[in-house]
Amino acid sequence: MMLGTLAQRRPPAQGAPEWVPDGATAFLDFVNGHYFAGGAERAVSTLLGGGFDPAAISGSGMRIIGSNGNRPKAIGALFSDLEAGIAAGCTLLFDLNCANPPGGFLLFIANAANLDLASEVINVGVDGYVFDYDSLGFGDTISTAGVHKEGITINRDLGAGNRQYARSNDGSAATTQTVNYTPAVIPINSMLIGHDGVGTGNSLNDVTIRSITLYPAVSPTALAALTA
Repeated sequence: MMLGTLAQRRPPAQGAPEWVPDGATAFLDFVNGHYFAGGAERAVSTLLGGGFDPAAISGSGMRIIGSNGNRPKAIGALFSDLEAGIAAGCTLLFDLNCANPPGGFLLFIANAANLDLASEVINVGVDGYVFDYDSLGFGDTISTAGVHKEGITINRDLGAGNRQYARSNDGSAATTQTVNYTPAVIPINSMLIGHDGVGTGNSLNDVTIRSITLYPAVSPTALAALTA
């Protein structure tokens, strides 16, 4: 599998516990209560803040629905790992259980606190779309309830000033787009999970996040292998 190349990228000094996926730089396992970021195991309360509600986590994962008030944002070591990953290029793998046809923002990255205030964003929709306020806009759509694995590569450096974004769902061949600019959201003000920081209108439509894994940026072929 492609994961062998990922495993070689983990620095031995990182000392990751055995439950961290090979090659991952951060891992939030909501089902089993394991959380890793900044090179160490952490309490989830040090990684998610803002409107995060720990009561939304159960043995099924972390549920986000408009009515439950769970509006987490990345903080602490998780924010730092994501910020560094986006600047260098990274891949995020989401393991999800969708109670309804998917809808809402899975990941909202912005240069301000929320959608109303932001002038630059990268939005990742749970239904498959990735876009920003510049030229980025593509998708690899899912439309069914149930368990899905969604992988997103952000800002992979292809050389000569070109940056690749990619999306794969459930082992599908990755959909990609190449742009000739680095993310304008840098420096990043906020990284919100499952919402855009404004009310409940763009909150996830009853999605339980089972885990989130952060990797260095991988190729489109490796991205499809991660989501299979």
